[in-house]
Amino acid sequence: MEEQDDKLIERYYLHDLSEAELIDFQRRLKEDEAFWEAVHLHVDALEAIRLEGIALLRKRLTAKGRELDAQNPGKPGRQWLWILPALLLCAFGIWLLLRISQNNNADAKSPVQNNPPVLPADTLPPASPPENEVREQPVQAVPHERQVFATWFRPYRDESLESSVRGNEAPSPSERFQQLYWDGDCRAALAAFDSLSNYAQKNDNLLFLKANCLLDTGSGEEAALLLENIIRNGRSRFTTQAPWYLALSRLQTGRRKEAEVLLRRIAADTGSPRRADARGALQAMK
Repeated sequence: MEEQDDKLIERYYLHDLSEAELIDFQRRLKEDEAFWEAVHLHVDALEAIRLEGIALLRKRLTAKGRELDAQNPGKPGRQWLWILPALLLCAFGIWLLLRISQNNNADAKSPVQNNPPVLPADTLPPASPPENEVREQPVQAVPHERQVFATWFRPYRDESLESSVRGNEAPSPSERFQQLYWDGDCRAALAAFDSLSNYAQKNDNLLFLKANCLLDTGSGEEAALLLENIIRNGRSRFTTQAPWYLALSRLQTGRRKEAEVLLRRIAADTGSPRRADARGALQAMK
């Protein structure tokens, strides 16, 4: 990674990029793997600095308390005299560190991970809200939400999706759909999906890929319906990935509250492959 790219990443987290520079930055996140990795490492470094700062502050306060205890043996009443300013100092330090981290952590993207253990069923919202609950209506996503979606969304990929070469034999319709998906031609992939048999079009693995194509082409509402079904059925090998993309669909369509609920559940689930991604997206939304 060149020095000018390092400076560009630093300026990005300081919100110092022009509109043209920001557009180019987001383009490179999608197209340049090395640049994307560098941005992700920058996020990890910022988080490590924040956590280290908080731990150091607590350590110093504990040491100060012991020092005061040693200076005033047998006088427990005086031990409380330093607690209030110490607590105020601790609260201010943590607030300051969090503020810096929140300002610098916006819009970073974490890498796609492979299939993990199955996501617990109770981490997902119900497919439809109760009758006495009004579901959040879609609204036009604010520019910041669109920016968060654009930065964090990448169509899912793993090695199993790359089609094998079979000589001169013509690919089957489902193989052609997957090849177009792998090549990143989502519009052509959606057209190819429509030519699949009725049985293939009900396959949750293929529907997961279709949902990714719909997100890529701006059809977040339609993608959300497919993803909710995939999660509810629990048959797809991509079931554990689906909640992350469902949360992204909520961001794309302006359902901010629903997106936050999903992201918090993913971030709290130790078995989720997208736990780190969810935490980063939540930081970016603040």
